[in-house]
Amino acid sequence: MKVLMKPPNAYMREVDEKFVKAFLDVVIGLVLVKSRPASGYRIIERIYKVFNVFIAPSVLYPTLHSMVKKKLVVKHKTTRRGGIFMLTASGEVWLKEMVKALSNIRFSMMLLTGGCEEYLSSTSLLPLLVSEDLEPPDDHPLLITLRARRTLP
Repeated sequence: MKVLMKPPNAYMREVDEKFVKAFLDVVIGLVLVKSRPASGYRIIERIYKVFNVFIAPSVLYPTLHSMVKKKLVVKHKTTRRGGIFMLTASGEVWLKEMVKALSNIRFSMMLLTGGCEEYLSSTSLLPLLVSEDLEPPDDHPLLITLRARRTLP
């Protein structure tokens, strides 16, 4: 049986697309931190530029409105229909906590790959989430379990 392999960049694109779709609210928050304030069109444009993933307005706006409802984002009307979006103070706190939680994924991958930093650094997404100097987060579930079993200090 022949295994068909995708070109390496196809895998990165697949991961980027899955990440953007699964964590669209976080991605929107990151865009608003960088390009604040921003219209929906500008958010779509920025996501496409960074991740090469197109998010349709029919997907973006319900997410934005959900974020407004949760008071993570505020919308300032500029025209009858249009507006610009900004992170609120609570949205900034939420975003920092989400990015911190997502950085646990990198640590988990390091544990799964036996600490193979060369492998992790070859991914396009993870360096965007956390800094190069990876320190195990004290609240990582595996570390908590190991400490409870007294196999780690």
